[in-house]
Amino acid sequence: MSEPKPERSRGHAGMPWVQVGALVLGALLMIYGVVGFWPAFAPPGPDGRQPTLLGLEINPLRSVLTLALGVAGMLSATRMSAARAWGWVVAAVNLVFVVFGILGIVDRDIDWLAMNVASTVVAGVFVVLGLVLALGRVSRPFPGGDRSEPAAQGEPVRREHR
Repeated sequence: MSEPKPERSRGHAGMPWVQVGALVLGALLMIYGVVGFWPAFAPPGPDGRQPTLLGLEINPLRSVLTLALGVAGMLSATRMSAARAWGWVVAAVNLVFVVFGILGIVDRDIDWLAMNVASTVVAGVFVVLGLVLALGRVSRPFPGGDRSEPAAQGEPVRREHR
């Protein structure tokens, strides 16, 4: 007589790190966008510049775009292909912010997005994070997944020899 095999536990399916990353980065962008409205509507200082938030110059247009990117990120976390596409969008939009930031630092007359050096660096960090989401490798369907399941992105399945 053979003993019955214990059933595998059927828990919640995990999400690939790309989707979790889109969820977390989307939440961060939403917070950054919402908090950016606080100094954006404050009266300009004596030098005609808007007040800063932790050294970051804030602009209402940039805050709206950042908030919209955050909401889109939260929505795109439901599918890996959508999360990867959203990573490309984050990288592209923030690359535009970096370009405008550099142009604005060089010539203050064309500083439409009110970007100082710190704001430009933050946008550069978001470019890198967006590219990580868009191009990052996923070797298993979900964290903690069984090695006998097919790997994501057409990679060969590695089986352990016993």
